[in-house]
Amino acid sequence: MSQLREPAFDRVVALVLRTGAFGCFFIMLAGLIVSLFVSGRIPLEIERAGVLLMLATPVVRVVVACYLFFHEKDYRYGWISLGVLVILMLGAVFGIGEH
Repeated sequence: MSQLREPAFDRVVALVLRTGAFGCFFIMLAGLIVSLFVSGRIPLEIERAGVLLMLATPVVRVVVACYLFFHEKDYRYGWISLGVLVILMLGAVFGIGEH
C-alpha cells in the first residue's frame, strides 16, 4: 500500500513540519523582541517555549505519520512509526544518549 500513498499524506506531514518550524521561529522572535523592552524571566520563558516547540515538532510529525499510516491500513509502516515514537519517548523520559 505504501507505493499507492495519497499525496494528501505528504501534504499533511509537510504541513505539520512547516507549522512547527514557523511557529518556533515566530515564538523565538517574539521572545527576542520582548527582551528588548522587558528585562527578567519573561523573555527567557517565551524563548524556552519556542525551543520546546522546536523539540516537539518531530515528535508530532511521527504521531501524525503513525495515525495516517494506520488510517490508510498500511500496518507495516504504522507499526514502524509507533516503534520510532516509543524510542523517542523512552529517550526523552530516560535521557538515553545523554552522557
